[in-house]
Amino acid sequence: MVFETINLVLSILTFLTLVIYAYFTYLIAKDVYEPFVSFTFNQPSSYSHLNFILTNKSKIEVEVFGKLIANINGEVFDFKNGFYGDGHPWILQPFTEGRGHFELRELTNQKDVKLGDLIKKNIPSSLKFTFQIKYRKVGSRNWKKSLPQKFAYDFSQELFWLNV
Repeated sequence: MVFETINLVLSILTFLTLVIYAYFTYLIAKDVYEPFVSFTFNQPSSYSHLNFILTNKSKIEVEVFGKLIANINGEVFDFKNGFYGDGHPWILQPFTEGRGHFELRELTNQKDVKLGDLIKKNIPSSLKFTFQIKYRKVGSRNWKKSLPQKFAYDFSQELFWLNV
């Protein structure tokens, strides 16, 4: 009787272990089929031209939009079209990178005045901007958004940094 009880308990524990194992295996497999995209910026040399690297870290093709918004002296500057202005997407294949670049001086305000023209008149000490991406599996309707990342650029010293 005792042997049969121990055998039953061990069988139930084995079954529960297999169910838990199968569930966590499912979660791991499902995770790589969820879209996951990240981005980074870097400054290739000492001027306001920035490189952009977008990485698809999932097993599916993703569609990505980006939006850069800058604020200088209380005035909003952004890109009006293209990828950095939320105008057209990048399509990234699984586990690939996309690379781009842009010039901060090409940002424009609501009056279509370029930031570069404003800088020629009066050099601001620094520019603070945010960048955010939204992405989804190609063909899906469910968008995911990254948290807006804050950056800063000092025009007098030509320095770029993460603004935390």
